[in-house]
Amino acid sequence: MKKKLSSIRNYLFSSENPMLVEILDQQSARNISNIGLVVFFFETAAILAFMTMKGWKFEGVSLVSLISVGFCALFSLIVFLISRKLVSRSNAPHWMHVAFKLVFYVIYTLWAIHVDIRHYLAGDQMLTFFTVQLMMVCFVMIKPWMGILLTVGAYAGLYAAAFFVRGAEGIDPFNYIILMILSIVGMCVRYDTQLDLARREDRMINEALVLEKYMRQDALTGLQNRLALEEYAKGVDGSRLTAYMIDINFFKEVNDRYGHTVGDSLLKETGSVLRNLYPGASYYRYGGDEFLVLSRKNPGKNYPETSYGFDLETEKAAVHVTLAIGIAESSPADYDEFFKLISRADDAMYAVKASQHKTKIR
Repeated sequence: MKKKLSSIRNYLFSSENPMLVEILDQQSARNISNIGLVVFFFETAAILAFMTMKGWKFEGVSLVSLISVGFCALFSLIVFLISRKLVSRSNAPHWMHVAFKLVFYVIYTLWAIHVDIRHYLAGDQMLTFFTVQLMMVCFVMIKPWMGILLTVGAYAGLYAAAFFVRGAEGIDPFNYIILMILSIVGMCVRYDTQLDLARREDRMINEALVLEKYMRQDALTGLQNRLALEEYAKGVDGSRLTAYMIDINFFKEVNDRYGHTVGDSLLKETGSVLRNLYPGASYYRYGGDEFLVLSRKNPGKNYPETSYGFDLETEKAAVHVTLAIGIAESSPADYDEFFKLISRADDAMYAVKASQHKTKIR
Protein backbone atom coordinates (compact mmCIF):
# COMPACT_ATOMS: atom_id res chain seq x y z
CA MET A 1 0.00 0.00 0.00
CA LYS A 2 2.82 2.38 0.92
CA LYS A 3 4.55 1.63 -2.39
CA LYS A 4 1.37 2.41 -4.32
CA LEU A 5 0.88 5.67 -2.44
CA SER A 6 4.51 6.55 -3.00
CA SER A 7 4.19 5.80 -6.73
CA ILE A 8 1.07 7.97 -6.98
CA ARG A 9 2.78 10.80 -5.11
CA ASN A 10 5.87 10.57 -7.33
CA TYR A 11 3.67 10.61 -10.42
CA LEU A 12 1.59 13.59 -9.35
CA PHE A 13 4.56 15.61 -8.07
CA SER A 14 7.24 14.37 -10.43
CA SER A 15 10.58 16.17 -10.40
CA GLU A 16 12.43 16.60 -13.69
CA ASN A 17 15.95 17.87 -14.31
CA PRO A 18 16.30 21.50 -15.46
CA MET A 19 16.96 20.52 -19.09
CA LEU A 20 13.71 18.50 -19.27
CA VAL A 21 11.78 21.36 -17.65
CA GLU A 22 13.19 23.80 -20.21
CA ILE A 23 12.27 21.49 -23.12
CA LEU A 24 8.72 21.04 -21.80
CA ASP A 25 8.32 24.78 -21.26
CA GLN A 26 9.45 25.51 -24.81
CA GLN A 27 7.16 22.83 -26.27
CA SER A 28 4.18 24.16 -24.33
CA ALA A 29 4.92 27.76 -25.33
CA ARG A 30 5.13 26.77 -28.99
CA ASN A 31 1.84 24.86 -28.77
CA ILE A 32 0.07 27.75 -27.07
CA SER A 33 1.50 30.13 -29.65
CA ASN A 34 0.06 28.02 -32.46
CA ILE A 35 -3.38 27.62 -30.91
CA GLY A 36 -3.50 31.31 -29.98
CA LEU A 37 -2.88 32.29 -33.60
CA VAL A 38 -5.47 29.81 -34.92
CA VAL A 39 -8.14 30.97 -32.46
CA PHE A 40 -7.38 34.62 -33.26
CA PHE A 41 -7.98 34.11 -36.98
CA PHE A 42 -11.02 31.90 -36.38
CA GLU A 43 -12.66 34.39 -34.01
CA THR A 44 -11.79 37.34 -36.25
CA ALA A 45 -13.41 35.56 -39.17
CA ALA A 46 -16.43 34.86 -36.97
CA ILE A 47 -16.69 38.54 -36.05
CA LEU A 48 -16.59 39.61 -39.69
CA ALA A 49 -19.20 37.02 -40.68
CA PHE A 50 -21.36 37.95 -37.68
CA MET A 51 -21.18 41.67 -38.48
CA THR A 52 -22.02 41.05 -42.13
CA MET A 53 -25.06 38.93 -41.25
CA LYS A 54 -26.35 41.53 -38.80
CA GLY A 55 -25.90 44.35 -41.25
CA TRP A 56 -23.47 46.10 -38.89
CA LYS A 57 -26.28 46.85 -36.46
CA PHE A 58 -25.92 45.46 -32.96
CA GLU A 59 -28.00 45.63 -29.83
CA GLY A 60 -28.90 43.46 -26.89
CA VAL A 61 -27.80 39.85 -27.27
CA SER A 62 -26.02 40.56 -30.55
CA LEU A 63 -23.86 43.21 -28.94
CA VAL A 64 -22.98 40.93 -26.02
CA SER A 65 -22.03 38.15 -28.46
CA LEU A 66 -19.88 40.53 -30.48
CA ILE A 67 -18.08 41.75 -27.36
CA SER A 68 -17.55 38.16 -26.19
CA VAL A 69 -16.08 36.99 -29.50
CA GLY A 70 -14.02 40.18 -29.77
CA PHE A 71 -12.58 39.59 -26.31
CA CYS A 72 -11.59 36.03 -27.26
CA ALA A 73 -9.92 37.24 -30.46
CA LEU A 74 -7.99 39.98 -28.65
CA PHE A 75 -6.92 37.68 -25.82
CA SER A 76 -5.80 35.03 -28.34
CA LEU A 77 -3.65 37.61 -30.11
CA ILE A 78 -2.08 38.63 -26.79
CA VAL A 79 -1.48 34.94 -25.98
CA PHE A 80 0.22 34.46 -29.35
CA LEU A 81 2.52 37.46 -28.85
CA ILE A 82 3.50 36.52 -25.28
CA SER A 83 4.10 32.87 -26.12
CA ARG A 84 6.27 33.85 -29.10
CA LYS A 85 8.30 36.01 -26.75
CA LEU A 86 8.73 33.07 -24.38
CA VAL A 87 9.79 30.81 -27.25
CA SER A 88 12.43 33.34 -28.34
CA ARG A 89 13.70 33.66 -24.75
CA SER A 90 15.20 30.23 -24.15
CA ASN A 91 16.45 31.45 -20.77
CA ALA A 92 13.01 32.53 -19.52
CA PRO A 93 12.56 31.24 -15.94
CA HIS A 94 10.28 28.27 -15.34
CA TRP A 95 7.95 30.24 -13.05
CA MET A 96 7.21 32.61 -15.94
CA HIS A 97 6.08 29.71 -18.13
CA VAL A 98 3.95 28.28 -15.30
CA ALA A 99 2.33 31.66 -14.60
CA PHE A 100 1.60 32.16 -18.29
CA LYS A 101 -0.04 28.72 -18.60
CA LEU A 102 -2.16 29.36 -15.50
CA VAL A 103 -3.39 32.72 -16.82
CA PHE A 104 -4.03 31.16 -20.23
CA TYR A 105 -6.03 28.30 -18.71
CA VAL A 106 -8.03 30.37 -16.22
CA ILE A 107 -9.02 33.22 -18.56
CA TYR A 108 -10.02 30.94 -21.42
CA THR A 109 -11.99 28.75 -19.00
CA LEU A 110 -13.82 31.70 -17.42
CA TRP A 111 -14.63 33.03 -20.87
CA ALA A 112 -15.95 29.60 -21.95
CA ILE A 113 -18.09 29.34 -18.80
CA HIS A 114 -19.55 32.79 -19.47
CA VAL A 115 -20.38 31.90 -23.09
CA ASP A 116 -21.93 28.53 -22.23
CA ILE A 117 -24.06 29.91 -19.39
CA ARG A 118 -25.55 32.32 -21.91
CA HIS A 119 -26.22 29.37 -24.22
CA TYR A 120 -27.65 27.41 -21.29
CA LEU A 121 -30.07 30.19 -20.40
CA ALA A 122 -31.13 30.40 -24.05
CA GLY A 123 -31.73 26.66 -24.18
CA ASP A 124 -28.85 26.05 -26.60
CA GLN A 125 -26.13 23.39 -26.37
CA MET A 126 -23.09 24.12 -24.23
CA LEU A 127 -20.14 23.38 -26.55
CA THR A 128 -17.68 26.22 -26.01
CA PHE A 129 -16.53 25.06 -22.56
CA PHE A 130 -15.88 21.49 -23.71
CA THR A 131 -14.09 22.73 -26.83
CA VAL A 132 -11.81 24.86 -24.65
CA GLN A 133 -11.17 21.90 -22.34
CA LEU A 134 -10.26 19.76 -25.35
CA MET A 135 -7.89 22.53 -26.46
CA MET A 136 -6.25 22.47 -23.02
CA VAL A 137 -5.81 18.70 -23.19
CA CYS A 138 -4.22 18.85 -26.65
CA PHE A 139 -2.00 21.90 -26.36
CA VAL A 140 -1.08 22.67 -22.72
CA MET A 141 1.50 20.66 -20.78
CA ILE A 142 0.85 20.93 -17.05
CA LYS A 143 2.09 18.67 -14.28
CA PRO A 144 -0.52 16.04 -13.30
CA TRP A 145 -1.38 17.52 -9.90
CA MET A 146 -1.90 20.98 -11.37
CA GLY A 147 -3.87 19.61 -14.32
CA ILE A 148 -6.20 17.72 -11.99
CA LEU A 149 -6.83 20.79 -9.81
CA LEU A 150 -7.46 23.06 -12.80
CA THR A 151 -9.74 20.57 -14.54
CA VAL A 152 -11.80 19.85 -11.43
CA GLY A 153 -12.00 23.58 -10.75
CA ALA A 154 -13.12 24.31 -14.33
CA TYR A 155 -15.87 21.67 -14.36
CA ALA A 156 -16.98 22.63 -10.85
CA GLY A 157 -17.13 26.28 -11.94
CA LEU A 158 -19.38 25.55 -14.92
CA TYR A 159 -21.66 23.28 -12.89
CA ALA A 160 -21.89 25.83 -10.05
CA ALA A 161 -22.78 28.59 -12.52
CA ALA A 162 -25.45 26.38 -14.15
CA PHE A 163 -26.82 25.42 -10.75
CA PHE A 164 -26.96 29.07 -9.68
CA VAL A 165 -28.89 30.29 -12.73
CA ARG A 166 -31.22 27.32 -13.28
CA GLY A 167 -30.51 24.64 -10.69
CA ALA A 168 -28.34 22.73 -13.20
CA GLU A 169 -31.53 21.56 -14.87
CA GLY A 170 -30.91 19.23 -17.79
CA ILE A 171 -27.32 18.48 -16.84
CA ASP A 172 -26.69 14.81 -16.05
CA PRO A 173 -24.15 14.76 -13.17
CA PHE A 174 -22.94 11.27 -14.12
CA ASN A 175 -22.14 12.22 -17.73
CA TYR A 176 -20.65 15.48 -16.52
CA ILE A 177 -18.30 13.66 -14.13
CA ILE A 178 -17.32 11.20 -16.89
CA LEU A 179 -16.36 14.11 -19.14
CA MET A 180 -14.33 15.64 -16.32
CA ILE A 181 -12.49 12.37 -15.72
CA LEU A 182 -11.77 12.04 -19.44
CA SER A 183 -10.31 15.55 -19.45
CA ILE A 184 -8.10 14.70 -16.47
CA VAL A 185 -6.90 11.48 -18.09
CA GLY A 186 -6.27 13.33 -21.34
CA MET A 187 -4.15 16.01 -19.64
CA CYS A 188 -2.13 13.39 -17.76
CA VAL A 189 -1.57 11.27 -20.88
CA ARG A 190 -0.60 14.36 -22.84
CA TYR A 191 1.93 15.36 -20.18
CA ASP A 192 3.39 11.84 -20.06
CA THR A 193 3.69 11.74 -23.85
CA GLN A 194 5.45 15.09 -24.00
CA LEU A 195 7.67 14.16 -21.06
CA ASP A 196 8.76 11.02 -22.90
CA LEU A 197 9.51 13.07 -26.02
CA ALA A 198 11.40 15.60 -23.90
CA ARG A 199 13.50 12.82 -22.37
CA ARG A 200 14.38 11.55 -25.83
CA GLU A 201 15.31 15.05 -26.93
CA ASP A 202 17.36 15.51 -23.76
CA ARG A 203 19.25 12.28 -24.47
CA MET A 204 19.91 13.38 -28.04
CA ILE A 205 21.19 16.76 -26.85
CA ASN A 206 23.47 15.11 -24.28
CA GLU A 207 24.77 12.62 -26.83
CA ALA A 208 25.43 15.46 -29.28
CA LEU A 209 27.29 17.41 -26.58
CA VAL A 210 29.40 14.37 -25.71
CA LEU A 211 30.14 13.75 -29.38
CA GLU A 212 31.02 17.40 -29.89
CA LYS A 213 33.32 17.27 -26.87
CA TYR A 214 35.17 14.20 -28.14
CA MET A 215 35.49 15.72 -31.59
CA ARG A 216 37.58 18.46 -29.96
CA GLN A 217 39.46 16.25 -27.52
CA ASP A 218 42.54 14.12 -27.91
CA ALA A 219 41.50 10.59 -26.99
CA LEU A 220 44.79 9.62 -25.35
CA THR A 221 45.65 12.64 -23.19
CA GLY A 222 42.23 14.21 -22.70
CA LEU A 223 43.64 17.55 -23.87
CA GLN A 224 42.07 19.55 -26.66
CA ASN A 225 43.05 18.79 -30.25
CA ARG A 226 43.82 20.76 -33.42
CA LEU A 227 40.13 21.19 -34.28
CA ALA A 228 39.58 22.92 -30.93
CA LEU A 229 42.66 25.05 -31.59
CA GLU A 230 41.26 26.14 -34.96
CA GLU A 231 38.06 27.27 -33.24
CA TYR A 232 40.07 29.11 -30.57
CA ALA A 233 42.00 30.91 -33.32
CA LYS A 234 38.79 32.23 -34.88
CA GLY A 235 37.80 33.88 -31.60
CA VAL A 236 40.95 35.86 -30.77
CA ASP A 237 40.21 39.52 -30.03
CA GLY A 238 43.56 41.26 -29.55
CA SER A 239 43.96 40.31 -25.89
CA ARG A 240 47.43 39.56 -24.55
CA LEU A 241 48.30 35.89 -24.99
CA THR A 242 51.30 33.75 -24.11
CA ALA A 243 51.95 30.57 -26.11
CA TYR A 244 54.07 27.73 -24.70
CA MET A 245 55.12 25.09 -27.22
CA ILE A 246 56.38 21.96 -25.44
CA ASP A 247 58.20 18.96 -26.86
CA ILE A 248 59.26 15.75 -25.10
CA ASN A 249 62.99 15.22 -25.57
CA PHE A 250 63.97 11.83 -27.01
CA PHE A 251 60.37 10.60 -27.14
CA LYS A 252 61.16 8.30 -30.07
CA GLU A 253 63.93 6.66 -28.07
CA VAL A 254 61.51 6.02 -25.19
CA ASN A 255 59.10 4.32 -27.59
CA ASP A 256 61.86 2.28 -29.22
CA ARG A 257 63.43 1.20 -25.93
CA TYR A 258 60.39 0.60 -23.73
CA GLY A 259 57.49 0.21 -26.17
CA HIS A 260 54.41 2.22 -27.07
CA THR A 261 52.64 1.46 -23.80
CA VAL A 262 55.29 3.42 -21.91
CA GLY A 263 55.18 6.08 -24.65
CA ASP A 264 51.43 6.47 -24.19
CA SER A 265 51.87 6.71 -20.42
CA LEU A 266 54.48 9.43 -20.98
CA LEU A 267 52.10 11.45 -23.18
CA LYS A 268 49.32 11.20 -20.55
CA GLU A 269 51.67 12.18 -17.75
CA THR A 270 52.95 15.15 -19.74
CA GLY A 271 49.37 16.40 -20.05
CA SER A 272 49.02 16.25 -16.24
CA VAL A 273 52.36 18.00 -15.76
CA LEU A 274 51.31 20.87 -18.03
CA ARG A 275 48.07 21.39 -16.09
CA ASN A 276 50.15 21.81 -12.94
CA LEU A 277 52.74 24.08 -14.53
CA TYR A 278 50.20 26.39 -16.20
CA PRO A 279 46.98 26.38 -14.13
CA GLY A 280 43.93 28.01 -15.68
CA ALA A 281 45.33 27.84 -19.22
CA SER A 282 44.11 26.06 -22.37
CA TYR A 283 45.94 22.83 -23.22
CA TYR A 284 46.33 21.16 -26.61
CA ARG A 285 48.06 18.11 -27.98
CA TYR A 286 49.54 19.81 -31.00
CA GLY A 287 50.77 16.63 -32.68
CA GLY A 288 52.86 13.58 -31.84
CA ASP A 289 54.86 14.48 -28.73
CA GLU A 290 54.31 18.23 -29.07
CA PHE A 291 51.95 20.15 -26.81
CA LEU A 292 50.67 23.72 -26.81
CA VAL A 293 49.58 25.77 -23.82
CA LEU A 294 47.81 29.13 -24.20
CA SER A 295 47.64 31.40 -21.17
CA ARG A 296 46.26 34.86 -20.50
CA LYS A 297 48.58 35.20 -17.52
CA ASN A 298 51.89 37.02 -17.58
CA PRO A 299 54.72 34.47 -18.13
CA GLY A 300 56.14 35.42 -14.74
CA LYS A 301 52.99 34.11 -13.06
CA ASN A 302 53.31 30.74 -14.80
CA TYR A 303 56.26 28.36 -14.94
CA PRO A 304 58.86 30.70 -16.53
CA GLU A 305 61.66 28.30 -17.49
CA THR A 306 62.35 26.81 -20.92
CA SER A 307 62.95 23.28 -19.62
CA TYR A 308 61.35 20.96 -17.12
CA GLY A 309 62.21 17.47 -15.93
CA PHE A 310 60.19 14.77 -14.20
CA ASP A 311 60.37 11.05 -13.51
CA LEU A 312 57.92 8.60 -15.03
CA GLU A 313 57.43 5.38 -13.10
CA THR A 314 55.97 2.48 -15.09
CA GLU A 315 55.85 -1.27 -14.68
CA LYS A 316 58.48 -1.65 -17.38
CA ALA A 317 60.87 1.14 -16.43
CA ALA A 318 61.59 4.32 -14.52
CA VAL A 319 62.31 7.07 -17.03
CA HIS A 320 63.64 10.56 -16.44
CA VAL A 321 61.94 12.90 -18.89
CA THR A 322 62.86 16.41 -19.96
CA LEU A 323 60.68 18.90 -21.77
CA ALA A 324 61.80 21.64 -24.16
CA ILE A 325 59.60 24.73 -23.83
CA GLY A 326 59.39 27.59 -26.32
CA ILE A 327 57.68 30.79 -25.18
CA ALA A 328 56.22 33.62 -27.26
CA GLU A 329 53.93 36.54 -26.46
CA SER A 330 51.72 38.85 -28.51
CA SER A 331 48.19 40.25 -28.81
CA PRO A 332 46.81 38.47 -31.89
CA ALA A 333 43.80 40.24 -33.38
CA ASP A 334 42.96 37.68 -36.05
CA TYR A 335 43.49 34.10 -37.21
CA ASP A 336 46.73 34.74 -39.10
CA GLU A 337 48.33 36.68 -36.24
CA PHE A 338 47.39 33.90 -33.86
CA PHE A 339 49.20 31.24 -35.85
CA LYS A 340 52.20 33.54 -36.29
CA LEU A 341 52.38 33.57 -32.47
CA ILE A 342 52.25 29.75 -32.45
CA SER A 343 54.99 29.64 -35.08
CA ARG A 344 57.23 31.90 -32.96
CA ALA A 345 56.69 29.66 -29.92
CA ASP A 346 57.51 26.63 -32.10
CA ASP A 347 60.75 28.24 -33.31
CA ALA A 348 61.69 29.10 -29.73
CA MET A 349 61.01 25.52 -28.67
CA TYR A 350 63.29 24.09 -31.38
CA ALA A 351 66.04 26.48 -30.32
CA VAL A 352 65.71 25.22 -26.75
CA LYS A 353 65.58 21.62 -27.96
CA ALA A 354 68.82 22.07 -29.91
CA SER A 355 70.59 23.30 -26.77
CA GLN A 356 69.26 20.33 -24.79
CA HIS A 357 70.11 17.70 -27.38
CA LYS A 358 72.97 16.32 -25.38
CA THR A 359 70.55 15.28 -22.60
CA LYS A 360 69.96 11.55 -22.73
CA ILE A 361 67.29 9.35 -21.22
CA ARG A 362 68.31 6.83 -18.66
